[in-house]
Amino acid sequence: MSSRDLTQGLSEQIGDLIERLSASFVDELDGVGSESGARILQLFDVWRQVSLRRIVDLAESAETFFLQGRLLPGCTLTRSAVETVAVQYTVWKKLGGLLTTEDTPGIHSLLMSAVFGRRDKGDSWPNKSLQVLTAVGHLDKQFPGFRDGYDRLSEFVHPGLAGGYGMYVRREGDDLRSYFGQNPLGLEMGPWGQSELGCALQVAVHFHELLREMRSKVAIVVKAHDQNGCS
Repeated sequence: MSSRDLTQGLSEQIGDLIERLSASFVDELDGVGSESGARILQLFDVWRQVSLRRIVDLAESAETFFLQGRLLPGCTLTRSAVETVAVQYTVWKKLGGLLTTEDTPGIHSLLMSAVFGRRDKGDSWPNKSLQVLTAVGHLDKQFPGFRDGYDRLSEFVHPGLAGGYGMYVRREGDDLRSYFGQNPLGLEMGPWGQSELGCALQVAVHFHELLREMRSKVAIVVKAHDQNGCS
């Protein structure tokens, strides 16, 4: 299969995966009462929607740039999508352990970090966001090669050979005659970033379904927490 055929096939696959994810969008969530369990479940649903919409937003934007032959913005947005999928996996894995021990406060703390976490405020901000590189490393253990793909994308994101010269320069001859432009080498997008986007979306669909199944378990645990009179 030629690289052009690969690119076309990837575009169709990416479109299908984006459609599967966006089919789970909701426009609003009903309000909940003051019970802590109900609020934790609401937080879980909010996080799932935020994660879902972020992945789709990044993927749609990256694919638009890939179709325009613009590697730099395509790879930059794809790397962000990969990071979001890695965090999605990390939350799913951590939730599994917390549900096993019925650790409702731990579930609440994890979701608060996933939804409201940030790291630019030091100790003044109570919820620290999850470490992205750690999440990517954990996901690589589940899907070997994921970290290698992330590192390749990072080469395009950072200024250097892949993220600079290779993007905008075509050289001819030994006298270093150079021509500049947007992807002057005519690189196909499939082997140069678009394939990583397709892989990230496949993983996103997989864990989106697992999180959908997990919701009922979260509901049972947090409801039992309320019924036991815990605050």
